[in-house]
Amino acid sequence: MVNLLPKIGVEIPCSCLALNTPMTIGTSLFTLDFKGGIKIRVEVNPNQPLNSVRLRVVGHKISAELPAEDGSEPTTVTIEQKDLDVDAKSVLRLMSTFPPKFEQLMVLDFTMTIDNPEAVLRSAGVRTTVPSEPLVLSTKNPVQLTSKLAKFPPRGDIYKLQNPMELVLPDNPDTTIVKIDSFPIKVGGL
Repeated sequence: MVNLLPKIGVEIPCSCLALNTPMTIGTSLFTLDFKGGIKIRVEVNPNQPLNSVRLRVVGHKISAELPAEDGSEPTTVTIEQKDLDVDAKSVLRLMSTFPPKFEQLMVLDFTMTIDNPEAVLRSAGVRTTVPSEPLVLSTKNPVQLTSKLAKFPPRGDIYKLQNPMELVLPDNPDTTIVKIDSFPIKVGGL
């Protein structure tokens, strides 16, 4: 029998594109187009070694431009892997061999950096003590994206957000600064 799962130890880079992403900052809604990539390393899944593998994120960065309404510099919003993915929770499962069907769960913990945030925060009604410095937020809870695939690595497949994405200041995890309710991201094949 041919093993349809990727080989253990291989690193797989994939492009990422999330167009028309609605992002709420404070009380304001913005629409952004995120572009970038993700790199994952395939590892053994000790829980189900025959029909699944774990995926460790070894690199993840996407960014978007938020045009300024007042003619000033645009604001760049960057989502980047927070720390080394120590406990790989992302999983790829083989659901059927003929035809091949996979189910993938991506679990991501990241930071969001908003460069030049003053105008954006002011229009959103959010006050900050140092408005000229980049604003760095963290995921309140790990973000979960799922997709059903006919082959792996993905070739332009859409991954869907399982729960709203909430970003907070690291020293104030109870107050959500940014919320993303929908994040259909096209992975691979770009």
